[in-house]
Amino acid sequence: MNSNQLRDAILEALKPRSSRVLSFSELANRVLRADLDPSREDALRAAAAELERRGEIVRVKGEKLSRIEFTDYQAGTLAIRGEGRAFLLSGVPGVPDVPVTAVGSALDGDVVLVRVEASRAAPKAAPKDKRPAPRFAPRASGVVVKVLQRRRETVVGKIARGPEGTFIVPFDRRIDARLAVPDGKDMSAPTGIFVEARITAYPDDRRLALAEVLDLIGFEGDPGVDVEVVARKWGIPRKYPEAVIAEAEAANGTVGTDERMLRADFTGRTIVTIDGETARDFDDAIEAEELPGGGFRVGIHIADVSHYVSIGSALDAEAFERGTSVYFPDRAIAMLPERLSNDLCSLRPNEERRTLSAVLTLDNQGETVKSEFFRSLIKSRARLTYTDVGDFLEGSPSSPSKKSSSFPIPSDVVAMLRVAQSAGALLRAKRVSRGSLDFDLPDSDVLLGETGDVVAIVRAVRNEAHRLIEEFMLAANEAVAKHLEFIPTPTLYRVHDRPDESRLADIRVVLGPLGYDLPEGEEEVSPATFQAILDQAQGKPEERLVSDLVLRAQKKAIYSEECRGHYALAAKHYCHFTSPIRRYPDLLVHRALVEWLAIRRPPAPDDAEGRTRWFHEAAAHCSSRERRAESAEREAIAWKKFVFLSSRVGEEFWAYVSAVVGFGLFVTLEDIYVDGLVPISSLGDDFYRYEDVEHRLVGSSTGRVYRLGDRLRVKLVKADAEKRGLDFVPVGESAGARRGVRAHVPPKPQKGRGRRPSPAPPRGKTRRRR
Repeated sequence: MNSNQLRDAILEALKPRSSRVLSFSELANRVLRADLDPSREDALRAAAAELERRGEIVRVKGEKLSRIEFTDYQAGTLAIRGEGRAFLLSGVPGVPDVPVTAVGSALDGDVVLVRVEASRAAPKAAPKDKRPAPRFAPRASGVVVKVLQRRRETVVGKIARGPEGTFIVPFDRRIDARLAVPDGKDMSAPTGIFVEARITAYPDDRRLALAEVLDLIGFEGDPGVDVEVVARKWGIPRKYPEAVIAEAEAANGTVGTDERMLRADFTGRTIVTIDGETARDFDDAIEAEELPGGGFRVGIHIADVSHYVSIGSALDAEAFERGTSVYFPDRAIAMLPERLSNDLCSLRPNEERRTLSAVLTLDNQGETVKSEFFRSLIKSRARLTYTDVGDFLEGSPSSPSKKSSSFPIPSDVVAMLRVAQSAGALLRAKRVSRGSLDFDLPDSDVLLGETGDVVAIVRAVRNEAHRLIEEFMLAANEAVAKHLEFIPTPTLYRVHDRPDESRLADIRVVLGPLGYDLPEGEEEVSPATFQAILDQAQGKPEERLVSDLVLRAQKKAIYSEECRGHYALAAKHYCHFTSPIRRYPDLLVHRALVEWLAIRRPPAPDDAEGRTRWFHEAAAHCSSRERRAESAEREAIAWKKFVFLSSRVGEEFWAYVSAVVGFGLFVTLEDIYVDGLVPISSLGDDFYRYEDVEHRLVGSSTGRVYRLGDRLRVKLVKADAEKRGLDFVPVGESAGARRGVRAHVPPKPQKGRGRRPSPAPPRGKTRRRR
């Protein structure tokens, strides 16, 4: 038996009621039966240890083993949420997290084993006791008994020195331990400098840990330090191992005669790339032609990364570990070395490149009636930009725009782009007609100077060229997923499940008062329902808020070995095929398609089962790496935006309320989309009560209401460098009572001989709700 089979056998042996607790020798007798070869016992012991590390089995009654579901233990990820609060994340929608009262040596993000202690039931009240029942039932809690997997070996922070010695103040505030640096382990780092350090001893009972400095990063404000700190905080590797570099450099771009015979030759076709002005890698190209009888044939050509990154290679292992490229404001950390990402797998103009092509035939209604796939060779005719192509496509042929009138490309490419525009419009109309949800959210671009400082934050532009490429890529992703599902062959799909009713209920409360109708019942809410709401909000002051609310209601798209469809796209089949140069799941999809092109049959059942198991684990890993990249990218952008705004304290901005909480209003500045807080203490015209169900603050005396979507004029009054937070106060009409928004504030019900409601405090006093 291999390791997977051994793990399955262990779980199966511990499943029956009669054998839910077994010693290792008893387990060996059941799993290995008479074959007690020492090497097999070692493999069994390793499999059991792996299951323990995963939290699927635990040791009870000394050294006996049991499946975790038959015990009082739970395993999962520990989350530290500040103010001494810790939780064991359930990881299951609708299942509450477990509060953890003692974390031991664990840090945020560690996978831990927790002993769950059931809460004591509240004593029953005597019949004549009229006290109301508690609003919330007591919750179970737990204590960490073992750390199963450490997620942090290093930490990033600032050096601080004092009478007690040298410490590192973690950049990540979720690290709640004090990190002491022993003498001689600080690399003589000056106070206040950012460093990266290795944890040498995890926290003790006093939450004191030890660390040694590995590298000096730089001082806050130095060019590039912000992005470097964020990258190291999230554990994103910046360098490649020597073996990976060696393999990449040894890659050969020359196509031999034998290989050329196995590839479709598309080098003479009118194929182009369309990317951003600053893009260095061009991994997708398109073409389109109109068919004589109506309809179109479109080609989507993707760099054949699978040719260069073979299974089991150092390149493959590194790409899997990284999972994805990461795009920061001032740099990109590529999944693959530059020799591949910016050279051999970059579809440069007038250079022959290996590609994997999806050629789709569309009828007059935009339906894909035929899908063909090829390992191919192309030679791009032009490297085009979104700006130039957008200006060209959005200008009329008879009266082109100023920029498009001097479009610097051959006439055959111009003609092809017009055909591609028509095909893209047909694809889009077909997608909209089936109810696909289209998030065309307004956003901002951060413009950097030579030293990496933000010089401006401008509204991002999404033009016709962006939409054209999007439609072609979506069509290719769907066609490939449908084909691989039909074969069938194991691969990774991109899935997006429908929203939970709990999320729908939350936004229904907010959208209703704004005049937007969201039907009751989870099954009645389709992507088309959300799209109708987005269309209704278009051009209105609350457009961005409504878009954000609809986006929040959606589940997170993830990777899966199951083809469950994509809810937002209203697609039954969907995968990521179009960017293997920067996403590992796309590379896996390419390999599955390439294998089918070579053998034209599905894998054997036993082989398919083993692959599916591996894809299940790969899906979780790739989804995790994607979340890591997104978090790091958001944090780096937010930091740069904070620095840009911190020099503008005292200035006024237009903003809208993006969230309402008990301690104030979160606002988002219009056009530049920077978030900040209006503390409740700054609302000096009244005493405000937070109504969580309605997501609003209500003035007790004036009846003034602050709710989601309200447009405010605010002034920036504070930029907290330590927390990187911005505080605002309302100004002008936003600071006083508005007519037409008074709310009826009913008196609090009085039961029995309870206290009367307290009057509002005098004007001018602190009014923070706690």
